[in-house]
Amino acid sequence: METEPMRASIVLVGFGIILFGLILWIAIGFPVWLTGIIGFLNIILGIITPRSTGLELQPEQTGTQMGAVKLVVDQARSKSSIYELFFTDSKLVMKKLASTGAITAVALLFFFLGGIAGGLTGYSLQEFIAQRSRDRIRRESSMMTVTGKDMEIPYDNMSEVEWTRRGLKIVHGGRTMHIAMGKKYRQMISSRLRELIPVRSWRNATPTMSG
Repeated sequence: METEPMRASIVLVGFGIILFGLILWIAIGFPVWLTGIIGFLNIILGIITPRSTGLELQPEQTGTQMGAVKLVVDQARSKSSIYELFFTDSKLVMKKLASTGAITAVALLFFFLGGIAGGLTGYSLQEFIAQRSRDRIRRESSMMTVTGKDMEIPYDNMSEVEWTRRGLKIVHGGRTMHIAMGKKYRQMISSRLRELIPVRSWRNATPTMSG
């Protein structure tokens, strides 16, 4: 699973911040050096952050652990954390990539320093940290290794599964979990999840996305 050597979206954010800073400097005399530093920081983060492999409906069968994985969702959110989801024939493993709480705190700091330009840096930092975690998971072949910050949910423990406006709702062990993911991802993986998660677990016989 090779990734691109650069995250173009973050680089574009960096150039956008520099351009925005120049406009503010001309219009109101806002310190151009501040937005310049923040912009260049984003450009550097974009250059050193590889592009994610994205959604993998048929993961490459490399390594003993990866061979057990049938579906990979590169990014999803649950509560204040970002996870990479690994679906096997029998369970869901959620590997934690980053904590949105810590990233938000850093983004607020940059926001107070550089306004909207600083706040955008939070997005860049989030993508950088998350991608480093993805790369580490593959480098260590630890897709199925569950640590204290990760989660593992066997399909047999899922008493209810349902698509909602937010994403995937899973009830297991008396607890309800909401896993938020992009609408495009939901549409692409719905039929695949139907094959992996037993029909009895779905709230409706055929899983559908409400909303």
